[in-house]
Amino acid sequence: MSLEQSAARRFPQPVRVGTLLDRQVLQPLESQPTLGWIQAVVRRPDGGIAVVMSFGSLLGRVTWPVGALFARLIAVPIDGMALLGQDMVVLDFTPAQLSALPTFDPKGSTPLPASDVIMVALAKPSH
Repeated sequence: MSLEQSAARRFPQPVRVGTLLDRQVLQPLESQPTLGWIQAVVRRPDGGIAVVMSFGSLLGRVTWPVGALFARLIAVPIDGMALLGQDMVVLDFTPAQLSALPTFDPKGSTPLPASDVIMVALAKPSH
């Protein structure tokens, strides 16, 4: 199943881009470890939408803002993420897969204005 098909099964809801900025990104486990923080939402050159998030640190986890000094930016397709209350969760990528993503390069991507509305899937709590 593609990311788009998977996201469509998660009841996508209209969400204003500005409400996603600075949200915590969690791993969908009962302990909900923090993976990073949303920095931007962009339209990729292929037309898809990606969430740019801080990811990783020397300590193995990200805590904002201190961890941001050791984190790098990655772009995760919006179809692989979902809203979980006030946070976002990465559903279709493991931490190892996120680590393998290249550092975000803004060339060719267009930041979406905070007022734009995009469709974002919903997640159920893991516990």
